[in-house]
Amino acid sequence: MTKIAGAFLGVLMAIAVPTALLATPSIGLTTVLNATTPSCLVPHGSGPGYNASIGNQQSGKSVCITVGERLLVVLSAGAPNASPWRAIHVSKSGILQIAPITLMFSRGTTATNFKAVRVGTVQLTAERPACSPVPSGAATCDTIEAWRATVIVRSSPNALPRPSGTGIVGLVTAGPTCPVERVGQPCPPRPVVAEIDVRNADGSTVASTHTDGAGRYAVSVKPGRYALAVITGTTFPRCPGTTVTVTPGSPLRTDISCDTGIR
Repeated sequence: MTKIAGAFLGVLMAIAVPTALLATPSIGLTTVLNATTPSCLVPHGSGPGYNASIGNQQSGKSVCITVGERLLVVLSAGAPNASPWRAIHVSKSGILQIAPITLMFSRGTTATNFKAVRVGTVQLTAERPACSPVPSGAATCDTIEAWRATVIVRSSPNALPRPSGTGIVGLVTAGPTCPVERVGQPCPPRPVVAEIDVRNADGSTVASTHTDGAGRYAVSVKPGRYALAVITGTTFPRCPGTTVTVTPGSPLRTDISCDTGIR
């Protein structure tokens, strides 16, 4: 049986980037670049069972998702008689895991839904024969098309910081944020930027910290009983004093809900 190598003898692999992502999952991409993370695309467009999707057009690209998000990878063969993509391979275990999906895909489509379970970077790869299937006994070709994408999994922006040693972590929010919450118009609590003082039994401050823009805080203190005071510098939001007992081991999580005064 004659074998045709493709454009010239010795070519064993061709990199192909088909021009269209399958229409079923919607997608939008935003480029992100900062000092600690390589330039990457943040895919948008969610559906039932996934937070974002990528496809043929993202071959050779880097995409960023966060821990807990689900990424649907959809590779289209491009033509009804074209060879489909083989199973999508993950370069490293423990960062992405396969997540269930209930969507129906057209024939010739290869799709896998992944859930990001921890911070890290993996390569997703897939390949397929570049030539369409041929009848038995007919000439074949060995040219392979390859698809590759880098997935960078980052920590969730809502993840709490951790103190060194024992201490207290938490989230400070204020509500209500509107007089009446209506269906389709939720009024979630907003983060509070404030000073957090940790005081002992005689009222003296033994440690102090500030919340970040998301209302998160972390402070290191020795095991013991303390009172937390939230200092906003304004009348509202009004934050209650909170008594905590820090024990050896993992930091104690203490979220504080403040009153905005909106009625």
